[in-house]
Amino acid sequence: MATVEERLQALEAEVEALKGKDAVRHVLSRYAVGVDGKRPDVLEVLFADEAVLSIPNWNIEVRGREAVMAFFDDYWARFDHPRRYYANEDISVRGRNAEAFMYWHVTQMRGEDSVLGWGSYEWTFRHVGERWLITKEVVHILAMTTLERGWAGEHALSSL
Repeated sequence: MATVEERLQALEAEVEALKGKDAVRHVLSRYAVGVDGKRPDVLEVLFADEAVLSIPNWNIEVRGREAVMAFFDDYWARFDHPRRYYANEDISVRGRNAEAFMYWHVTQMRGEDSVLGWGSYEWTFRHVGERWLITKEVVHILAMTTLERGWAGEHALSSL
């Protein structure tokens, strides 16, 4: 049987991991608020200086907070009224690093077209000072289409 000291250390480590998961969830919530609200002031502070944003389906990979924010400026110019939704999150915290996976769904407009899409996110985070920062975001797009084109079949993935 473990000593009281060993049990206390295990409990403290578990509490820190749970606090980390909660903090990562908060970062992900702020990310959605920042992206969907077209709020660079909210979004920019969530990314580490050396952050990477990758969207393999669109052959996009940008490095550094400034380049990540330039990507979002372009995204905001192309899409209006975005709303993203997360599902089936899996967050793991190991010390001062964390990883997360989740599925996403987005509704938005491009001109007069209603656009919907879905896929998955892969994230990495690092704890710096009192904050968790995004160090990498990989967006896998399974479908991105207009209502007119529909969501089924080979035309569901588009480079809108």
